[in-house]
Amino acid sequence: MLSLFKRYRLNRTAVPHISAFTFMTVCERVKPMSRVEFEFAQQSLEFASDWLYQQQSNPNYADAGHLVLTDASDVRYQDILSRHLALSSVPVVLANCHELLLNALPVLALDNEEIGIIHIGHDFELKQTLDPQVGSVYHFALSRFSNARLFCLGIDAERVPSQIWEYAEDLGCDWLTEEECSFRNRNQLKSQLSHYIEHCDQLVLSVDLASLVQGNGLDEHKILDNQLVLRAIRQAVMSGKVKMIQLVGAKDKLIYSKQTKEIVDELCSLSAEVTQTY
Repeated sequence: MLSLFKRYRLNRTAVPHISAFTFMTVCERVKPMSRVEFEFAQQSLEFASDWLYQQQSNPNYADAGHLVLTDASDVRYQDILSRHLALSSVPVVLANCHELLLNALPVLALDNEEIGIIHIGHDFELKQTLDPQVGSVYHFALSRFSNARLFCLGIDAERVPSQIWEYAEDLGCDWLTEEECSFRNRNQLKSQLSHYIEHCDQLVLSVDLASLVQGNGLDEHKILDNQLVLRAIRQAVMSGKVKMIQLVGAKDKLIYSKQTKEIVDELCSLSAEVTQTY
C-alpha cells in the first residue's frame, strides 16, 4: 500500500495555476503603415512588459511574451488566445493597432454568442476600405461578424465627419461622446454601460491609449478622464463576461504613460476577484 501511495505521488500531474489575466504584446503591420512606423512600434512594445507588469510585487498573471506579425497566414496569435481562453484566463493585449482585433474575433466568435465590443477612444474606427487598414477595424468587425455589436465611449464630436456618424447609426452602434463621459455624467455612463453589458454574452474591451494622453502641437486633443476609464473597465470586468482586453498604442509616450500603467495596475489588483467571478 505504501509503495502504491509513493507511485501515485511521483506520477500525478500537478494542476496548473490559472491566472486571471494573460498579458502579451503584439505588433502587426497594417496598411498604410510604413516600415519605419512598424519598426518603431515594435521596439516600443518589445520591452513594455518590463515596466508595465513584470515589476508587480504580487504577480497573478500569465505572460505570453511578445509577437511580431507580418504574415497573414501566421496563426500563433490565435493559438495563444485559444489556449488561454480555454483556461478562462483573460488575454490583455498591448498592440500597436486596433486592427489586431480582427485576428482575435474568429476565435471569440466560435460559440456564436453575442459579442459586445466596448471601444474607449475619440474615433469610431469605421473607415470603409476594401481591405483592413488603420482606422477600419470596426467596419470589418461588424460586417464580417453578425453577432458583434459596438459601444463607443468618449467620441470626440468635433473630429468625426458627418458620414461616419450616419454610418455608425446605420450599423446600430451605441456611443457616448467625450462630454457625456465626464465626471458629472458618471452615473449616466454607469447606467448605459450596465444596460449594454446586460444584453451581451461576451465582452471585448479596446482602449485607444491616445485618447488618454495629452498630445503636443498639431497632435493636441481632448483627453478622457482616466479615473472614469478605470471605473468602466472595472465594471465590465466584474460582470464576468470580458473575454479579451486590448490596449492600443504605437509610441513610447502612450505605451509607457502613467495612464497605461494605471490600467495595468488596476487589472492586476482585480486578479483575485476575477478568479472568483469567471
